[in-house]
Amino acid sequence: MSKMKKAVLSSCALLVMAPSAAMAADHGEHAEGHGEASVTSPAADFRADLDQLFSEHFALTVAFMQKAHDGADDAAQAGAALDQNTAELTAAIDSIYGAEGAEEFERIWQSHINFFGDMVVAEVEGDEEARTEAETNLENYVQEFSSFLDSATEGNLPQEAGEEAITAHVADVTDTFDAYADGEFQETYENFRGGFHHMFDIGVTLGGAIVEQMPEEFDNTEVSTPAADLRSDLNHLLSEHFFLAVFGMQKGFDGADDFDEAQWALDENTADLTAAIDSLYGEEGAEAFEPIWQSHINFFGDMTAAAVEGDEEAREEADENLADYVVEFSAFLDEATEGGIPQEAGEEAISAHVADVTNTFDAYVAGNFEQTWSEEFRHGFHHMFVLGEVLSNAFVSQMPEQFAGESMPEEMPATGLGGTASNTTLLWAMTTAFVAAAGAFLYGRKRINAQG
Repeated sequence: MSKMKKAVLSSCALLVMAPSAAMAADHGEHAEGHGEASVTSPAADFRADLDQLFSEHFALTVAFMQKAHDGADDAAQAGAALDQNTAELTAAIDSIYGAEGAEEFERIWQSHINFFGDMVVAEVEGDEEARTEAETNLENYVQEFSSFLDSATEGNLPQEAGEEAITAHVADVTDTFDAYADGEFQETYENFRGGFHHMFDIGVTLGGAIVEQMPEEFDNTEVSTPAADLRSDLNHLLSEHFFLAVFGMQKGFDGADDFDEAQWALDENTADLTAAIDSLYGEEGAEAFEPIWQSHINFFGDMTAAAVEGDEEAREEADENLADYVVEFSAFLDEATEGGIPQEAGEEAISAHVADVTNTFDAYVAGNFEQTWSEEFRHGFHHMFVLGEVLSNAFVSQMPEQFAGESMPEEMPATGLGGTASNTTLLWAMTTAFVAAAGAFLYGRKRINAQG
């Protein structure tokens, strides 16, 4: 297991910042410390790796297609980051199925990216025949890739099931792009959120098939346990937050027509994160979390407005407010986890996230688009999965009995924050709770709109 797993992880390892890696520590040490109630295991780690690469693929594909459609200056660089993601997925397949399997995977996988590119060109040129051809090619891709997965997994992911999952992904990308091209921006970001979430379903499905095929390579561990599911759920919401924050800041800086809808999606993500905290720490904990979390989004809005207006003083104020946020949020996590995430360690991790968003935005504003996408964005996106592991590990360490066994707990315990948790699972809370977005538009959002 160790050799193969090391190879899978190596494709992502260079993206991780040292402080965050230190917080995540060694997966094996986590598992030994928690027994069955652990967010880490060879299988759970593999699932997280697939989740990261698949969700990044979807986010970068959506970004690239929008930018190519609009003729944006950074379209090529967003596409180059997508190519890097493909190379890392191919390396992961190589570590499992060897060079021959990786070569076949890369050929098929790259084809569907090319067909999405054809779809964009057809839209720009108003070429209905080319659009029909792209759709036909994507249908053929579904058949070819599902057949490949059936063969590679030795039937653990049957072709029919693969077709269903891959068809859904193709539809997610297509529907998101079509809504954008039609100017239906609310629908665009509704489709984006559904499609982004779907990549985590694919991660657990494919990861489960591979682990079932070669259980000894994963120390006979499972991809899906209550603790591993919690980790995946947090990875999903945190990485979506990062993409929507970064993408929304770009939209705000450019004065894009879909800025408000991109920010709506970010607000919905915040509502889902708040529901997740509610399911763990109760209403009082959620009420403490939401304004702190929302504040850093507001400060990023202020940063965007400062860049639009060329206001250095406002930028300095935003930076100072974000520094205060780091201290406040790390104190919240220290208290909520009863020391599971000590404030100093929390400050390192949260500072890294703030730096990731800030650096990605600053590179974009400066026109350094390769740095924007291939360096800052990819680093920051990956870092959210490190944070997801750190947070879920602390939660499970705090209440291990609630994450033991084969199903999610029906009731979360009360904690030092003073509330009692709802009688819902975390997954239910995140996928069904749609809390109204708090307040009016962000201060920064108002100022940006005023520029139009």
